[in-house]
Amino acid sequence: MNMKDTTKRNSVYLSGSLLIILMVVVILVDSLSHDSYAKFIFINKKKNSFSIENRNIPVSKNSIEYFNYLVDDFLLGAVSPDLKSPFSKSAKRENSLVEKNNIYLDFNTSAFNDCENILTGLNILNRTIRINRNVDTIFLSAEGKFYKYIGNCGSLIDGIDRHSVFTGNNIYIDN
Repeated sequence: MNMKDTTKRNSVYLSGSLLIILMVVVILVDSLSHDSYAKFIFINKKKNSFSIENRNIPVSKNSIEYFNYLVDDFLLGAVSPDLKSPFSKSAKRENSLVEKNNIYLDFNTSAFNDCENILTGLNILNRTIRINRNVDTIFLSAEGKFYKYIGNCGSLIDGIDRHSVFTGNNIYIDN
């Protein structure tokens, strides 16, 4: 084997190795920066029922950032002009914590004080979180103080579990 053949063979190996490394890097970057889809439940003004609005959330579904984006985007309200949220534009998530399958949400006080219909608000917040994440219990607080009661909702000291429905019947979702 002469020097020219050895150089050519080394060049082919180097090119192939670089191509494989580049492919691995592209696959890793793609999997780490993957957008997740989320479903948001809002009030359909025309049908007087609930409808789902789908959105992209730019972080992995298994991260705390996903949950924070989910709640923050939900509080911003619907994109579609046919849908509305019972929460006012001043409602904000102050803090959150995910511990096992329990979620602790801390809001500003206007989130619940300025809510158009607290029963509907809690229902669609509860359902929006649960159709996007596996959650056992959601605990609510405002500016660090846990709610025992919100309006006529009854006791919330034990949080909101998957069977909690505050209007006495299941919500109807129009797809």
